[in-house]
Amino acid sequence: MKRTFLLLTTLCFMAFSYTAKAQPKKIQKIMVAKHVDAAKKTKNPSIKNEAPATDAEVARPSATRGSCTVSFSNSTGYYVKVYIDGNYKGTLAPYESGNVTVYSGYTTIYCITTGGTYDWGAQGDCSGSYVFDIR
Repeated sequence: MKRTFLLLTTLCFMAFSYTAKAQPKKIQKIMVAKHVDAAKKTKNPSIKNEAPATDAEVARPSATRGSCTVSFSNSTGYYVKVYIDGNYKGTLAPYESGNVTVYSGYTTIYCITTGGTYDWGAQGDCSGSYVFDIR
């Protein structure tokens, strides 16, 4: 009887003393579209490295480097190319969401429709958890 009481007391204590770690709250940042002028379509200063056109293997990032995840929500009917600090990271399909892992932080986000008609820009860093909503 004592063992049963001790077991029940221990289980109750464990159940009430358990605290779950809270996930950091994701902050939504809305990115509003701007129409791209013709001069920017030919040579865009926000793009350093375009999507690769060949099958060149890239070295795996070092395991000791810090990283964070940048989340996107494409609320448009366009395919949108995503650039982090000017480097191509992928293309979001219309009305889709996606994540990009960034090593050693980031400062700028640039998105442009695949046809180059509309673009979006934002600032960011790895100190918070953000969802960039493309509208």
